[in-house]
Amino acid sequence: MAWFLGVDVGSVTTKAVVTKDNELVAYQTMPSGSNYKIAAERVVTEALAKAGLSSEDIAYAVATGYGANNVDIASQQVTDISCCARGVSRLFPSVRTIIEVGGQASKVIRVSSEGRAINFAVSERCAAGSGRFLQIIARVLQIDIKDVGPLSLKAENPATFTTGCAVFGESEAVSRVAEGAAKEDILAGVHNALAAKISNLIDQVGLEEDCAITGGGALDVGLIMRVEEKLG
Repeated sequence: MAWFLGVDVGSVTTKAVVTKDNELVAYQTMPSGSNYKIAAERVVTEALAKAGLSSEDIAYAVATGYGANNVDIASQQVTDISCCARGVSRLFPSVRTIIEVGGQASKVIRVSSEGRAINFAVSERCAAGSGRFLQIIARVLQIDIKDVGPLSLKAENPATFTTGCAVFGESEAVSRVAEGAAKEDILAGVHNALAAKISNLIDQVGLEEDCAITGGGALDVGLIMRVEEKLG
């Protein structure tokens, strides 16, 4: 039976999976860093090592993501939107709407019953519409990104962010800190702002159940709660 390789070089994280007979055999993830080519080479090498394979064993390889052109082993490049649609549908066949909160942008993808992207909307090229905005605010507040979600759930008076720009959003966060706002309230305010942007994307393509959230933002329980509130 043939072995297949998938590589996603994202703006924040690079991932690789090895499959056989439509089943996951091995995977590896690592930070993309500043050199996508090195990240791609390392993640492929380590994923193949976990599977006990060499590059010669791979029948076909697909690359996707922001740095897909850095994957030398790739037989084909496929857009991240198409890959996301097919991947989510493979795991959750009933999903018809995907919300992806990645490091570079947020996306909403409508998916057919065959797992194909039939419509999508992407946030503007500004970190305020992506998971990177959360990283920026976490740095301002001097907390680990993993603590952002749980801490925001403790908010009692979410701060208001009036800008749609990450640069000014960072300045607003600094101002809120100076005003004495609690960290959890600032984080909840950021989640509200990001959820509002996601809601605007959904308005562009429509919402059909079931709905799934992917990307790094899917690990943020605070963001998920705010998105659920926006969607009712």
